[in-house]
Amino acid sequence: MSSLVVHGFPVSPNVRSARIVLIEKGIDYRFNEIGFDYLGTDEYAKLNPFRKMPVLEHGDFVLYETPAILGYVDEAFDGPSLQPTDAKARAQVRKWIGIAASYLYPVGVMQLFLQRIMSPIMGGIPDEVVVAESANTTSHHLDVLEKELATSFIVGNTLTLADIFAGSMVYYVNMTKEGSALIKARPKTAAWLDNLSQRQSFQQTLAGLLEGKAQG
Repeated sequence: MSSLVVHGFPVSPNVRSARIVLIEKGIDYRFNEIGFDYLGTDEYAKLNPFRKMPVLEHGDFVLYETPAILGYVDEAFDGPSLQPTDAKARAQVRKWIGIAASYLYPVGVMQLFLQRIMSPIMGGIPDEVVVAESANTTSHHLDVLEKELATSFIVGNTLTLADIFAGSMVYYVNMTKEGSALIKARPKTAAWLDNLSQRQSFQQTLAGLLEGKAQG
């Protein structure tokens, strides 16, 4: 059994990005799927005192906070490097990880995706005001991405942590009808997302419960 374990809820884009990095690096790991109820337990708090996902265990080393996990996996293991060596390019990768964490996730995922896709799955009714407002804000975020995309990847000509982390967020935005329309209107962003979506790592980590729920 692998000594490397990822704990998390499979639908979480943060959890998904951690798993994608491991797959891209060719690292054997075990995925411990947990539910939201487990986050509140004392047992989980020993892994992450903030009770968030994911958590990475590598032997006796325990790490939480997704950007830290992504960087650790890339730097501690063999496999293709997912960070540039050039200081300016590496700074751009960190910038886009920050954009994904600070803007794409709280608005595009936790508002737009949560209301439009997850709320009906959980038996609720989407708040259309929140949907409209979050779609409007996400439009601006996607404008920035569209402007900065110069190749099939956010930074340089190869896959980086920026693509994986931001791509995990934009993938979920695209599952909403509002987000899909926004992305289709931005050809570089649409091509970038399509390129990522074809990767085995993205396909292997798509949570089954969301299949067929797009455009809901």
